[in-house]
Amino acid sequence: MRVAPKSWHNEAWICSIEGHVAPTADVQRLSDADAALGVDLDDSTRLSRCLRCDLWVPVPLPRSSELPVLRDTGDPLPAPRRQRALEDAIIMRLIAIERGVHAVAFLLIAGAIALIWSHLRSVHRWSSSLVDQLSNGGHHTISSALSKISHLHSSTLLFLFIMAILYAAIEGIEAVGLWYERRWAEYLTVIATAGFLPLEIHELIAKVSVLRLGALVANVMIIVYLVVAKRLFGVRSGAPAPFDSSAHVEDPKRTHHRLS
Repeated sequence: MRVAPKSWHNEAWICSIEGHVAPTADVQRLSDADAALGVDLDDSTRLSRCLRCDLWVPVPLPRSSELPVLRDTGDPLPAPRRQRALEDAIIMRLIAIERGVHAVAFLLIAGAIALIWSHLRSVHRWSSSLVDQLSNGGHHTISSALSKISHLHSSTLLFLFIMAILYAAIEGIEAVGLWYERRWAEYLTVIATAGFLPLEIHELIAKVSVLRLGALVANVMIIVYLVVAKRLFGVRSGAPAPFDSSAHVEDPKRTHHRLS
């Protein structure tokens, strides 16, 4: 009987966050068929096996329970995701978080554009004044940037504002869909990310930087992972993999006994 996990694994990590899935924890009485799931000890405690991380969790013997015997409920045992299925779900959550960060960043950019737009005349006067002050000081790079600001048009800001909101909406929709592991979100993420690649490559050619190169590599990796692992666009037969979380529909009537 393994009392504790030998090493780190995803199942133990998720159980530490969500709690164990131990179906015999709240059962009032164990039957002989439950020997692999729970064991009553002499000190009024029970070892209940978690179906996700395989840890035997010590719990007090329940004094009363809605489930007198586990096998009499008629419901199947909980089927928490493990191994490859759980790893796949974790990766999808990480991609969703990354898309969510992008959505928030674009919203902040849109807010900054709106602020500049509302004070455009003041910004023009401020930038023009600084250009005049720096023109004789040899600060050509700063002067050039300020000169562009002083010639900003409201139509340009409107276009940038609309694009920022559009990007934020797309990234936000991707984040929500990927978090809930919707297949349409996987397709949307691949199409939208691939659509941005030419722009990212153009920016990288114009000026190479670690940030731009890292963003390009990350986006390519996301596309490759989603297409191959999630079998999009007919790759690997095109059907969801047997462990694919998007094909897993949890029965809302099923009771999961979770221990904090």
